[in-house]
Amino acid sequence: MAGLERTTGPAIEPLSLAEAKLHLRLDGEQEDDLVAALIRAAREAAEGFTGRALIAQGFRLWLDRWPAGRRALDLPRPPLLAVDGVSTFDEDDQEAALDPALWLADRVATPGRLVLRAGASAPLAGRAANAIAVDYRAGYGSDPEDVPAPIRRGMAVLVGTLFESREVGGPAALPLGVQALWAPYRVVRL
Repeated sequence: MAGLERTTGPAIEPLSLAEAKLHLRLDGEQEDDLVAALIRAAREAAEGFTGRALIAQGFRLWLDRWPAGRRALDLPRPPLLAVDGVSTFDEDDQEAALDPALWLADRVATPGRLVLRAGASAPLAGRAANAIAVDYRAGYGSDPEDVPAPIRRGMAVLVGTLFESREVGGPAALPLGVQALWAPYRVVRL
């Protein structure tokens, strides 16, 4: 069993307040708080739909044990920027870092992977649950321009939809145009 926690959120949104206001054709500052909240909601919707991290973020993947018979471990929320460390925990909750010489980060695969090097043994589970932790960073980068334009455009369209339907609580489903913009970036698990 595995669990994923976000350890560091994005420092900035992929769509700026100015870009969203331009899309909405808004002047003035009276709606800024609402638009900022809608931008955050649109980013979260994009990340949920695509299964990706957009702006650089930190994650910790918890495993009860290393998957049997596997040398590689998929890391959710691509694209992978870097693996910062792998730790094991014993029954007394003592943490031990796994030597980085025993593993490598595959940033080319989607999703990114933590791969055991030749000759390295899988880390052993020292406690019944959450025995292995993988700390990593994922996202397209730390600048909004690093995020693909169709994802950002879909966010702007969704912000507009949410802004227009704010009195009724928003749309029941993602608009088809937004889905079409985001679909090529969706991580599909087989």
